[in-house]
Amino acid sequence: MAKRNATPARARRPSEVNSELPATFEATVAELRTIVDALESQDADLEIAVAEYERGVALRRHAEAQLHAARLRVEELLPDGSTSLIDDEEEDEDA
Repeated sequence: MAKRNATPARARRPSEVNSELPATFEATVAELRTIVDALESQDADLEIAVAEYERGVALRRHAEAQLHAARLRVEELLPDGSTSLIDDEEEDEDA
């Protein structure tokens, strides 16, 4: 698997870990990938690595919350709390 070129992670103060979370799921995942790449490169000192790890944990939780909110929005649109856009009966007929 080819390694992505990561932008060097910048040091974060503890107060910055949960601040300014990305507005979109895609931006959250992109920042999380950058942090993972930086941590895998092992170029950062311990303090920076721990701060980036903390930020990564906050981003993972934020992404999970974004996915949960999206799922709730979809469930509101579908009958009976279903999460499928196709009725199970229609799906069986197509098979």
